[in-house]
Amino acid sequence: MMNKKTSHGTFKQLDKENLGEEQTKVILLSGFSDKQVNEVIDHYRTNTNLPQTIFAVVTLKSKLMRLHELLKELKREQQAMKEKK
Repeated sequence: MMNKKTSHGTFKQLDKENLGEEQTKVILLSGFSDKQVNEVIDHYRTNTNLPQTIFAVVTLKSKLMRLHELLKELKREQQAMKEKK
């Protein structure tokens, strides 16, 4: 992962601080219809060689969040979904 500097440190540091040691893959979708979102997710999941990934659609709330805050929230939501299973 690149160590590009941000006002909050490096992206690598943010990933470790906010998402844990394991690098979480996230795909944010914006401007797609519901059908298109489902198609993207279905196509991704049919390829078994790809890593487990969090998919999220950009919302009015998420547009106002800092990226590291959004990533933390998505990770929390993913963990809650796992615990429900």
